[in-house]
Amino acid sequence: MEDMPGTSLNPKGLKRKILRLADTLRRQFGVPKLPRQKDILDALIQTLLSQGTTDHNRDLAYTKLKKKFPSWEDAANATHSALARAVRSAGLGNQKARTIHTFLSWLKKEHGALSLEFLHEKTDVEAVDLLTRQNGIGIKTAYVTLMCAAGRGLFAVDVHIHRISKRLGLIDEKTSPLKAHAVLGPHIPKGRAFELHMNMLSFGRTICTARSPKCSQCQFRHMCLYYRVLKTEIS
Repeated sequence: MEDMPGTSLNPKGLKRKILRLADTLRRQFGVPKLPRQKDILDALIQTLLSQGTTDHNRDLAYTKLKKKFPSWEDAANATHSALARAVRSAGLGNQKARTIHTFLSWLKKEHGALSLEFLHEKTDVEAVDLLTRQNGIGIKTAYVTLMCAAGRGLFAVDVHIHRISKRLGLIDEKTSPLKAHAVLGPHIPKGRAFELHMNMLSFGRTICTARSPKCSQCQFRHMCLYYRVLKTEIS
């Protein structure tokens, strides 16, 4: 398939388009319930384990990790190989074990306790900056953690949301996932970041899939750059 045209939406046009997307997905998938506020460090480790794997494998790895190391103090004192074995089912066991161990060591040394609850007192910018300065923690991981565990109105852009946003012309074809956070964030309807994030995930997993998207079932064909190119190629 040839490259899709870029987007030239002005801020007002982008805001209207995102609102239309949010409202349509709400009718299709409903309003997801925001998770009950939970320990931020727990949420961060779970999010780290979710990178590049399924929710099922993430949960298997997290359950095994907590069973093997009931407290984060136990995990911080564990060997790298023991941590890697515990999280193996999430994939990239060595890499994820290294990230977890390095972060726990830094947290204890820098803040004196294995807790991130102090982030509740930080602004969004401060909290995101503190997390993303640590190796292995990118902006998506920080946003998901703070969105789910601290109820922050941050819009995390994962692989599904990035793909959908390009297809619908919300971002330019060359916009990276990192830059997409800055482009889309200011235009997300207030109070609906978590809702839109979860509904776009559902949409990306069921209809706007990476391969063989179900365009015939999509309500956004009229605004989809991908579909426009597809129709041209077919004709």
